[in-house]
Parts: sequence; structure tokens; C-alpha cells
Amino acid sequence: MSTRVDLVGLQTERRNPNSSDIDQISTLQLCQIINREDATIARAVSKCIPVIAAAIDVLAARVREGGRVIYVGAGTSGR
Repeated sequence: MSTRVDLVGLQTERRNPNSSDIDQISTLQLCQIINREDATIARAVSKCIPVIAAAIDVLAARVREGGRVIYVGAGTSGR
């Protein structure tokens, strides 16, 4: 079984204009911007829940058959 995922539309590597000047603002403003941006995560994830659940189902089946799951991540780009 082959599952292909199109990654072309991902926004993860784009610059965030809301935090483009974080090196020139106060620490308080920096924290407020980061907090405000972090607050958008739950809303973004909620839109993807069906896809996340489908991926979990596929991966769980593969693990039950002796396969492995290897994932890689990175920190927040631009901070």
C-alpha cells in the first residue's frame, strides 16, 4: 500500500510577517507576538484532524505489522 502526500502547499517554511521585526521590539512585545501566534495552532490543527487521524490509522497498522515510524522535526523557523 502506497500513500502519497503532496507537500507543495505547506506553509511551514514561509516567513511570518507578524514576527518579522522581533529583533527590533521590546521583550514584552516579543512575548505577546509569540503568544498570539501560538494561539492560532489549535485552530489550524482542528482543520486537519481528519487527515491526522487517517495518518495515525495507517501508521498504527504498519507498526502492528512490525514496521517503524520515523519522524523528523525542527524548531520554529524565523525565531
